[in-house]
Amino acid sequence: MPHSFYARMVIAAVMPFMVMLTGCITLYQASQAEQHTARSVAQTLGVIADANHLMRLFMDAETAQRGYALTRDGDYLAPYQRALSMFPRTLGTLRDSVQGETQQQRLARANRLFRQWVKNVANVSIVETQGNGSGLPGAATPASKRLVDEFRVIMGNFIDTEEASLHVRQSDSRDAAMNAQRIMIVSILLALAGALVTWWPLFQRTRHAVMEITQRSRRMVEGDLSQRVILPGRDEFAWMAHAFNAMAARLEALVITEKRTSRELAERVHALVQERTRDMRARHALIETLQACRDTRSAQDALRDQLPHVFSHARGGALWCLDMHSPQPPQRVCHWGDAPENDVQTFQTCHALHTGQPQDIALPSARHASACPHVLASPTPGRHLCLPLKGSEGILGVLQVHWLPERDADDDNDARVDFAKGVAEDMVLSLSNVRLREQLEEASIRDALTGLYNRRFLDETLARELARAERQAVPLCVLMLDIDHFKPINDDYGHALGDRALVAVAELLNAHVRRDDIVCRYGGEEFVIIMPGADLNAAQRRGDHLRRCVSALDVEANVPAPIRLTVSLGLACYPQHGDNAEHLLHSADMALYEAKQGGRNRLTIASP
Repeated sequence: MPHSFYARMVIAAVMPFMVMLTGCITLYQASQAEQHTARSVAQTLGVIADANHLMRLFMDAETAQRGYALTRDGDYLAPYQRALSMFPRTLGTLRDSVQGETQQQRLARANRLFRQWVKNVANVSIVETQGNGSGLPGAATPASKRLVDEFRVIMGNFIDTEEASLHVRQSDSRDAAMNAQRIMIVSILLALAGALVTWWPLFQRTRHAVMEITQRSRRMVEGDLSQRVILPGRDEFAWMAHAFNAMAARLEALVITEKRTSRELAERVHALVQERTRDMRARHALIETLQACRDTRSAQDALRDQLPHVFSHARGGALWCLDMHSPQPPQRVCHWGDAPENDVQTFQTCHALHTGQPQDIALPSARHASACPHVLASPTPGRHLCLPLKGSEGILGVLQVHWLPERDADDDNDARVDFAKGVAEDMVLSLSNVRLREQLEEASIRDALTGLYNRRFLDETLARELARAERQAVPLCVLMLDIDHFKPINDDYGHALGDRALVAVAELLNAHVRRDDIVCRYGGEEFVIIMPGADLNAAQRRGDHLRRCVSALDVEANVPAPIRLTVSLGLACYPQHGDNAEHLLHSADMALYEAKQGGRNRLTIASP
């Protein structure tokens, strides 16, 4: 590597440096002297300030003593007390700062005068003032005046001596500063002269090289990658030009490759963003649809419609659901694409269904015991994901998703799996909410013992059916039943048998009414059957049939013979016996009362 320019730079740098170094050493010595003189000046100024402070303390103490003698006000003694405490410290500071024997003697004399004044003048005056007030208020004693004047003279001489020393030291400081300034100017001029002689040729070469490289670089930044630097010679700049040209050629090739790669990457990112956006929108639409569902059937219908759109990037899939309250096998709610069409028996071998853990199976490589048998039963190449829909009550079902083999090699494969797991979590939450809503609604309208609709449901349904009958101009009958002599059954056999009898009658009524009829437990041993569209004759025939069925009903008990039940019935029909729910139920109740009074085990029609 060439190094002639480097050697010239070293020589050009060393020469001014040596000149500046010599000047700096001399300047350092001059500055040290100046600093020493400056410290002496500062010390002298401090001594003068402390001396003035010492004088003010004495004057303040003397003024405070006379003020107290005049006014007898204790507040005047505060400066006096402060002077007593601060005078020794200030005097000690002055003694440490002053080195001359004469100045030390003056300080000692000032200290004796202050102590003498305190002892012979101040303390005596303060005591007399506190006693009988026989002091000299308003005027200083001759002794006090003499001591104060002598103190002022001594401290004045002390300060004059320090000020004279200050003037001398300030003059020395100015001389040292001027000397340092002259040395600095001479050093700078010599260094500049040496630098000018040695650096000017280097500057010319550097300026030409930098301008050439800068111009070529600027054009390259603007997009012209064909630029090359031309610098003759064998020094470092020539080598730099050669390296620049090689770098420019390589950069030109890299930019071409980078543009092609960036274009391909942008296209892929755009496609990926569109796909992710489509997936998130489909997932959001699925959540909103499931949240609007009122029951499990509508939720399953929504899943059947939405899942193929949510997993549009997958080759196929299926959704299996379980009924938590029924021993029935899993039901395949939906199936899309070319996922394996397993039957119920084959699907029941799914590990996700039994373990509650996700199963990720890649075919044809997965041939081990942990793979789901139902996937291996119909091996479709690709990636198979079995996700259990695990809620708080247990497994609600299993979501199966199948991708093509080539998708396994994509970088976003894990993102697709995470997306599928997120969709499964959304489905679990939504299905659990739907089932909870169904359970709450069912509990609010069902009788806990018989499973029939309760009084609340009766009131709501009867009003709705009456409004429908009025719109459609069709009849509507209400049949009210009451188990005869039910209280003796509870008394003689116990409430457990009474409950069993109520359940048996409820099951019989449910089994022998029309599909559109609504059976409700009205309260106690009373039942109400709403018969939409049935006229009076049809309702009467249906009521007699139910009465005979109940008469033939045997309720097993711990007695030699089963218990036989009978019921009394009251029948009322819209619009003959009432035009609203309250009137219609009242008419049926009155007819039931007449049947009870008429001997029970009979049906009575309400009076118009």
